[in-house]
Amino acid sequence: MAYQVTDLDAVAAGGEYLLRRGYQRAWGIGRHILGSQIFDYWRDPDKLTVEHFTDGDVFDNTVQPGWSPLTAFGLSQWGPRVSRKFLGANPSPRLLRDVVTALRDDNEITLSRLVGMAKGLGQ
Repeated sequence: MAYQVTDLDAVAAGGEYLLRRGYQRAWGIGRHILGSQIFDYWRDPDKLTVEHFTDGDVFDNTVQPGWSPLTAFGLSQWGPRVSRKFLGANPSPRLLRDVVTALRDDNEITLSRLVGMAKGLGQ
């Protein structure tokens, strides 16, 4: 889940609120490169991810689309370094089994696309 808030103070206040309720900080506070929003990611007691963000770029149809490689270093301008755990780079056997099972379903994520994403994370 991601929630847009008013400013950096609201991002920090939201983090304090979640901390007092048993959530664990997953990554942040930082600023993404693409979109440039300030972010703060948390995991709830069930390990679901919650994000507070603010101050993102706003685009309209006059901005030409672009491309940027997916790398761990390309995820933020400043803030703590993203962890392998956050990226899911150390998956459990159960998670791997769930991914393989999901790939058997009819969807746009194929095994070759998944391998490509994994290679991008390793850069």
